[in-house]
Amino acid sequence: MSSLHTINRSPDSKLLERCLKVINADDAILFLEDGVYHCILPTNLSAIAETVKVYSLREDMLARATLSKTKDRVEAIDTARFVGLCCEHEKVVSWF
Repeated sequence: MSSLHTINRSPDSKLLERCLKVINADDAILFLEDGVYHCILPTNLSAIAETVKVYSLREDMLARATLSKTKDRVEAIDTARFVGLCCEHEKVVSWF
């Protein structure tokens, strides 16, 4: 059973660290709101297993001027793709 984990708080919140303790290889992570700041820190992304897909909401990245600084591993997506990811995974886990 795959899950989509959404993280909406900045790296200071330590939500990613808690998420990584329970994440499975076929899960995905979506950073949104202030969570997009994780996408510019290579140390945060290196802690995520290579099998886990990493996404970030493009609108939030633009609003926080992080899109051009985002690491290659992160796929910037729009709201329609966000909805699609929710449908592709059996459950959505919101970390807040």
